[in-house]
Amino acid sequence: MLENNRMVQASYEGNKPSLASIIMMPFLFTLTLSIGNVLSELIGSLLFNNLEESLFRIYMQYFQYAVSFALAGAIVVLFMCKVQGKNWRSIGLFKEKAVVSYFKGAGIAFLGIVAIISFLQFKGELTISPIQINRGVHLFGIILIILIAWIIQGAAEELFLRGFMFQAITARYDVYKGIIIPAIVFALLHLGNNGINAISLINILLCGLALMLIVLKDGNLWGAFGFHTAWNLLQGNVFGISISGNMMDVSLFKTVIQADTIWSGGAFGLEGSLLTTLFFILASLVLVRQLSKHNR
Repeated sequence: MLENNRMVQASYEGNKPSLASIIMMPFLFTLTLSIGNVLSELIGSLLFNNLEESLFRIYMQYFQYAVSFALAGAIVVLFMCKVQGKNWRSIGLFKEKAVVSYFKGAGIAFLGIVAIISFLQFKGELTISPIQINRGVHLFGIILIILIAWIIQGAAEELFLRGFMFQAITARYDVYKGIIIPAIVFALLHLGNNGINAISLINILLCGLALMLIVLKDGNLWGAFGFHTAWNLLQGNVFGISISGNMMDVSLFKTVIQADTIWSGGAFGLEGSLLTTLFFILASLVLVRQLSKHNR
């Protein structure tokens, strides 16, 4: 069914990846993130040194995200281009329908987050209240750095997992291993996060599979970029909910989870909720149906 898929065909362009490169890349990606964190902390402490403590913390948090993930994403792209001999198209960055795919992916994330939060609010599992934002002249700068950080972070992780890992494993083995293994790696990368449990691990695995289906359906990486960015932005900076166990310093709303249950997700956030499990299963079924129609 998938032999003629554009992303599958792109996997076979360029040099065949070695097993060593497939094993090495997750370690290289995480190492680059660590180096980026150290560099961004040094640079950020100079750039934002004159700011008050609360503003300094906000700018530093997103500056570190932007710099570290930009470096890690650049490593992936350089490896695919220089070592594997790929170009922008064979990486999965096709120009056709790039903007449409990006916002469609973001739209799926929006529908999922709003549906889950609405149900939890109806059940009385959480309360939402607006936060009065008064950051003065820094408001535009804060919004800008938050958007830039999540755009870069979402793109970098997708380039690594649904770009390099999918294509390398597909080219070396087969497309079904190329779909499943990056989703497993995606889940394993979250093992050290606060509040991790069996449900959250399953949800991250299901999220990885759904993102791969978006990539295959669209025939590019742009939809996965959009979904990843919107999913994190909406949880952390719109609703003020923990993202995979990580709390953000600034948000439009304050969301208070009433109890740590299988529905609320507790400290891990929505990704630890059974509602999220249901959402990703339903989304994946719809995407599989659309993909099968597209490939007939």
